Amino acid sequence: MISIHWPSKVISVPRADMLLVQSAPTEIRELDVEDFRLALKSLEDDPIGMAYADTHRHNPPVTVGGVTLARVIEIVNGYTVTFEDGQYAVNIVGANSNIGDRVNVNQVSVRSANSAGLTQIRTVEAGAFGGVVALDVTHGYPGTGYVDGIPIGTHARPSNNVADAAFIAELRGIEVIVVHGEMVLTSGDDLSGYTIRGENAITTMVTIEAGANVSNCQFEDMIISNSVLDGYAYTKHCSVNNVDGIEGYVELAMLSGNLSLAGTQNTYFISCKSGCVGLGTADLPVLSMAGSGRHVAFRGYEGPIKITNSTDPDNTICIDVSSGATITIDPSCTAGNIYVGGIAHLPPTAHGMTVHLDRQLDQKSIADAVWSHASAAQMITRLAEAWGRLGLDVSKPLVTGQTSITFGDIAMALTGDATSTTVTRQ
Repeated sequence: MISIHWPSKVISVPRADMLLVQSAPTEIRELDVEDFRLALKSLEDDPIGMAYADTHRHNPPVTVGGVTLARVIEIVNGYTVTFEDGQYAVNIVGANSNIGDRVNVNQVSVRSANSAGLTQIRTVEAGAFGGVVALDVTHGYPGTGYVDGIPIGTHARPSNNVADAAFIAELRGIEVIVVHGEMVLTSGDDLSGYTIRGENAITTMVTIEAGANVSNCQFEDMIISNSVLDGYAYTKHCSVNNVDGIEGYVELAMLSGNLSLAGTQNTYFISCKSGCVGLGTADLPVLSMAGSGRHVAFRGYEGPIKITNSTDPDNTICIDVSSGATITIDPSCTAGNIYVGGIAHLPPTAHGMTVHLDRQLDQKSIADAVWSHASAAQMITRLAEAWGRLGLDVSKPLVTGQTSITFGDIAMALTGDATSTTVTRQ
């Protein structure tokens, strides 16, 4: 770490303390002047440092006419700066300073970029990133520095690997990584806690291999295929195909292939749809309860689905279906409860699961509810009379006389004259 030899007033900067922005053909490192200043202030606050004169003078950023001008750091009181010797270059960034004038010369090439019109670099670069780090493993760039003066990790210069993208995001306090094209997360990759966003669920495909850490991630607008999730996650506007280890929330997604649950927390599928295209049982999305300790809820689900591997009596599935599709229960389900609501159809065999249909709607239950209503009973009576009045009820012949009409126990009186007849129900 940065140190000061107080009697000689020499500030030493280790090579490893500076950000590596290029390793070949020439090694280039970067010294952020604000970080350098804060390290010096920390040393000045130590009991030994308090006895000596200040190392520098600091003028913070100033906003003039809507433009934030960069800070200025001046090394004062006879202090000098020594960079750890070696064949590499150091870019001084983030502020105007006189560090280049106070360097003890050795093999290190020190490059300042002072300018009377220098703006606050962090503010400008934050605008270039737009709150996200761009990752394109096919057309991106290695490293964590700059290409043609543009920061790597921006949409103009996307990163080409997960490790660098995560480092850039952490360094700049960014929580969203946008993936262009296809990406495979392999064992050892760590994007835990980040929002991973695609361009859409057509052009961005992500595969997550076992051992990649994506715990507490949020996935948006992409295809997640042939993957293993690691821990609780939130998935939205994605196509989810052949994914194991699902735990958390899956919202507005298309489901296909073999899916399986994991963990002990509840899992919710909210407004999801089946990716079934009508090819029969081989085309169904299949959800494995993966043993015991599983609780899953489907809210507003559309399309068929097959449930497998429920082996714990405490397992619960709550599924509200809105499309009249079939829920298939596999023979591997030997225990558990399934609560069905909405318009859904279950085959007659539930194997070992207990099926609760209190909230289910089907054609028969809807018809029964309609005809059992009080007003429906009255309507039935009136329709029966109209049917009989037309003489269409063979069990109650229609008898028409000069003064009355009867059928069954219904009688109607006929009155009138040569021009009109009045029929009055008795």
